[in-house]
Amino acid sequence: MRTIFNDLPSFFAGIFIAAIATTLLIYLTPLKHLNLVPPTMHEVDPMAFYKENTAHPDQYLFIDVRTPNEYAAAHPKGAINIPIEDLTSMQYQLPRSGKQIVLTCTTGRLAAIAYGYLEDMGFLNLLHLTGGLQQWALDGLPVEGTSVPASTNSLSLAVAESLTCPGA
Repeated sequence: MRTIFNDLPSFFAGIFIAAIATTLLIYLTPLKHLNLVPPTMHEVDPMAFYKENTAHPDQYLFIDVRTPNEYAAAHPKGAINIPIEDLTSMQYQLPRSGKQIVLTCTTGRLAAIAYGYLEDMGFLNLLHLTGGLQQWALDGLPVEGTSVPASTNSLSLAVAESLTCPGA
């Protein structure tokens, strides 16, 4: 007499083969790069970040991802320079936990690309500074660099608006 229980081994074998085929299809083709869920970028407002970083500087690593020349001209006070092209080689020196990595550039576009690179490398402790150096300066937050007048320690509105991000 034939029952449903006689067909169970072949049923489970079929499911197993289908699961293996699906896994191979996804991981051996460009489908693995298809984002079914849009990526999320964690944004932070410059003024809110400045207050938090001033109160707890040991909880953040503030990185300006522009070129050394752009960084030298003007950068948010407290930011260090790691150009975007050096992120891959520097990834082993960056903290993966314990500190938030806050990324900035001039307008925020280059920092958004750096955010994606680091996220692909497995970093989950990332924040993107909304508006970059332009918004930082417009908010009146302290700026350092060779293009910043020593007496004001901040960029003028005209200079802040004239800043551009490479490739933007």
